[in-house]
Order: sequence, then structure tokens, then C-alpha cells
Amino acid sequence: MIKFFRKIRYDHMSENKTVKYLKYAFGEIVLVAIGILIALGVNNWNENRKNVSTEHKYLIALLEDFETNLTKSKEIIERIEDDIPQLIGLLEQSALEKSTIPVDSLNNAFAKVSNMPTYSSTDRTYNNLVGSGELKIINDESLKTNLANYYKSLYILNLVQQTHESELVQSFQPFIIEYLDFQAVRPLIIKEFPLPGSLETTKILEVMKTRRFRNIVALKLTILADLLDLNRNLESINQTIVDQLGQRIL
Repeated sequence: MIKFFRKIRYDHMSENKTVKYLKYAFGEIVLVAIGILIALGVNNWNENRKNVSTEHKYLIALLEDFETNLTKSKEIIERIEDDIPQLIGLLEQSALEKSTIPVDSLNNAFAKVSNMPTYSSTDRTYNNLVGSGELKIINDESLKTNLANYYKSLYILNLVQQTHESELVQSFQPFIIEYLDFQAVRPLIIKEFPLPGSLETTKILEVMKTRRFRNIVALKLTILADLLDLNRNLESINQTIVDQLGQRIL
């Protein structure tokens, strides 16, 4: 084909038909330009189709991750909502001249002080998106905004959880070890190795009248209240992201 066009061009040049030659040359340039544009268009179409396919795979993986995160959020919230009333009840009992509930129930309630309702986010897909630089192929700006809000809220939640862990190590556990019978509050269970039970199960009746005991419980309630608000906010963002991803994948 190239030889054919070249022959025509040479014929025009040899016959000194300048005008015809220029028209032909211009037409040849136009054809070449059109060919290039078509090739670029096909390449762009293939690239876009590839991006759409890749985006779809990421959306499916993100949905799996955030459905897992949503379940975790609900479980953490349920756990905190179960702990708070028991600790409030413990404060109420400490104000009474004589406790109205069994000693075992008091010990079990105080065990909530050393519980760790910690949210752990599943971030595998998002980290892959960011690490590979492919976050840009997610073309839903609203979704990307909600993802950014999620990780900003997660950062704050992690800070509060770290504070909780610090208080656990510096305040809650040392208090139990110094003033209570650990086996009464947090009985150790080792399979195949039975351990002796508590020797001072009633120690809590004496300790719960102290100001330090009430302060420890109040501190724990403050942390749980913060964690509850933050986890509820995170659950709401989780739900929004799951809904968005579900609609995009359909």
C-alpha cells in the first residue's frame, strides 16, 4: 500500500503536476493523521476498559473489607453498651451502705475495667490502592471522600484506644493487683492445668468504698463513653461506604 502511494507521488512529481502533487500530499498527511488518531482512540478505549475492569475488582474487594469492618463496628458497640451499665451499677453499689447484689456479680462487673473493646480495621484493599497509586482509578469522588473521612475518624479512634491501653497498664491492672484478688476479678483459666480459686473474693466489698475505686471506675466510664461515640461515628461511615459500594457494583 505504501509503495502504491509512493508511485502516485513520484508520477505527479515527474509530470510536473505541482498542484495535484500538493493536494495528494495533503491528503496523504490527513490519512496518516486519521490513522494515528484512530490508533490512539483504540488504545485509549482499551486502557479505559482495563481501568473499568480493575476498578470493579477493587470495588468488590473494598466491599468485602468494609462489610467486615461494619460487623466489627457493631460488635464493638454492642460490647461497650454492655459494659457501661454494669460499671454504672458498680458505682451505684459503692454508694450504698451495704451491697444489694452478690459478691461474684461485683467482681464480674469490675472485671469490665480491664476489658479492651478495641476496633481493628481491615485495610488490605485500601492499602493496596494507595500503595500502588491506583486510587485514581476510583472515579466516584463521593466514595473517595467517605474513604478519607473513614481513615481520618479511624486515626482519632486509634489515639483514644492507645490512651485506653495506657490506662489499662498504668492504672487499671496495677489497682487490681494491689487492692483486689486477681483470681476473683479476672480468674485465670489454663487448659489441662487447673488453678486454685480466689482466696479473697469479698475483698471488693472493702475496696469499693474508697475514693480511688470510684475514680478508677469513673475513668473507665469516661473512656468507654469516648469510644462509644467514636465507634458509632465510624459505624455510620462504614454503613455509608458499604451502601455506596453495593450500588456501584450492581
